[in-house]
Amino acid sequence: MSTNSTNSTNSTLRKLDGIYAITPVVDTLWNMDSVLDCSEAVLSAGVQWVQLRQKNLDPVDWLEMAYSLGLLCQKYQANLILNDAPPTLNWLEIPALAGVHLGKEDWSVREARSGLPAGMVVGASCYNQLQTAQAQVAAGASYIAFGAIYESGTKPLAVRADLALFEQAKPLGVPMVAIGGITLDKLPELRKAGADAVAVVGGLFGQNPDAVERVEDRAIEWIEAWRDQSV
Repeated sequence: MSTNSTNSTNSTLRKLDGIYAITPVVDTLWNMDSVLDCSEAVLSAGVQWVQLRQKNLDPVDWLEMAYSLGLLCQKYQANLILNDAPPTLNWLEIPALAGVHLGKEDWSVREARSGLPAGMVVGASCYNQLQTAQAQVAAGASYIAFGAIYESGTKPLAVRADLALFEQAKPLGVPMVAIGGITLDKLPELRKAGADAVAVVGGLFGQNPDAVERVEDRAIEWIEAWRDQSV
């Protein structure tokens, strides 16, 4: 993988805080256009971090979608994080690219740090394991994610993570993201527990493609609800 590519987004990265949108997966209900349309609605509401998470696309379609979402993030001066980004694919020129998010079946944080340009964000799923979080930060993770915090419709079989992990991981000194089954009413306890951001799929996008106006309204509600917990 080339390390010579740079991205202008890195000079304008905002702190990872607040609402972290994760795209619905393209399937029989969601097509690429509906995901992109609803992603733009979320961005227009003011969400600053969007993760492209797609499990069902071939490399060509994945790259096309990543580039299209990157253009939208660039338009709204937001940051794009890529999940399931293949290390062998030349995707470093995608607009608004801020970095990658890695799970236990992806390439390692250390490999990402050595292969990506300096300044790229590298996020790591730590599930319900403090030791994993410690190891990932030591390897160079920019932020860590714990979850599923609650029962998740997106990942119904995911392991459950305790809220106490946020306090235990605070000395690591990196932003901490809560993921899994998060609803608006859970924001106060997540903020109190120490989460810096909440990763949301269904709460923003709904379970089926919805009118972009409704998606934008939901995103505004989430942003305002999180802001209320931060004052």
